[in-house]
Amino acid sequence: MSLLKKTRYIQFFCLFAHFISIGYGHCQQYDNKALEQTAVDFVAPQVELDPDSQLSIFAIPLDSRIPTRVCQAPLVHSTAATPPFNTQVTVQIKCDDLQGWTQYVHVRIEHLFPVLVSATMLEKGRVITEDDIKVEMQPKRFRRVSYIEDRTLLIGSRSKRNIREGQAFTQSHICMVCKGDNVTIFAKSGGLVIKTQGEAMQDGNRGELITVKNIRSGKTLRARVIEVETVEVNL
Repeated sequence: MSLLKKTRYIQFFCLFAHFISIGYGHCQQYDNKALEQTAVDFVAPQVELDPDSQLSIFAIPLDSRIPTRVCQAPLVHSTAATPPFNTQVTVQIKCDDLQGWTQYVHVRIEHLFPVLVSATMLEKGRVITEDDIKVEMQPKRFRRVSYIEDRTLLIGSRSKRNIREGQAFTQSHICMVCKGDNVTIFAKSGGLVIKTQGEAMQDGNRGELITVKNIRSGKTLRARVIEVETVEVNL
């Protein structure tokens, strides 16, 4: 059916419906985008909000072969799901005029959280700077426990592997102290603090115990990483 014929058909249908259904309101046309939006508008007020996240609500696109729908009555929306909604909802859209039709629309709900990601391609061994870090909002389902949320842990650290642009930083991507690094060792004994130099014998991040070698004495000891290229040991 040509666009002109299709338009004339819809105009005729609306005129016909007006005369036989005087109790209804004006004739309304709904293409796929309009139906999807009505489903989103139905779901949005019934979604549980999280103050620590941004909310993204969108409809899964309908089949492009579905023709424009016409309805002489207000659309009726319903769902078998119980609010508040969390992830995905199937919305039934029903036209209750004399012709009558029903359309189902799947609406997805995503809570987006800030994630530190690489602002550019980082090669293995590169020292990470402030300019190498940016924040992206990502769905909760993509978040991992190992994601790094404190940018101070990243700045000055070194990449242990290639990190592509937009990839979230995890503990496995970096080392605050890398094997072979010259490190500052703070040795604590009571109220006394001794500072000396050492060499890292393995990779480590904040809070992890690693083996370091005291350059002056040649002895190895277990020390805890506290900052970039800095460890401490209790004597």
